[in-house]
Amino acid sequence: MRKILIASHGRVASGVKSAVGILLGDSSVVEAVDCYLDEEDFSPRIEKFIQSAKPEDEAVIFTDLVGGSVCNKVMTLRPEEHGVIHVSGFNLIAVLGCCLSDDPLTEAVVDEILSTASVQMKRVVVEPDIPTADDDDFFS
Repeated sequence: MRKILIASHGRVASGVKSAVGILLGDSSVVEAVDCYLDEEDFSPRIEKFIQSAKPEDEAVIFTDLVGGSVCNKVMTLRPEEHGVIHVSGFNLIAVLGCCLSDDPLTEAVVDEILSTASVQMKRVVVEPDIPTADDDDFFS
């Protein structure tokens, strides 16, 4: 079974889960843990996800900032000891890639997905000679 958990500061995790649902029509493999919204300890939800991973599962945890408090908390829970892959510093393309991959989510496959996802980040520049569309052009 494929299982993906996203844990982030604020509501980034639930926002990414929402985007997955909009783009794929189903976000049931994704669990979101929004951290630091209140005084509630988010660790038990992440620990439950890790503990629930069976050897035959393809489980990935995405955290928002490498070296941030959420990432560090996940590291202390040792997900790799349960066969769970931990990725930090993710984007929506990486999550979608893991959701859509036809291949089992091994470390090598996840690394390939991350490589593809990272090159998709680009600064967008509109060339001066390319006309920009206004809303009327876009919707007609």
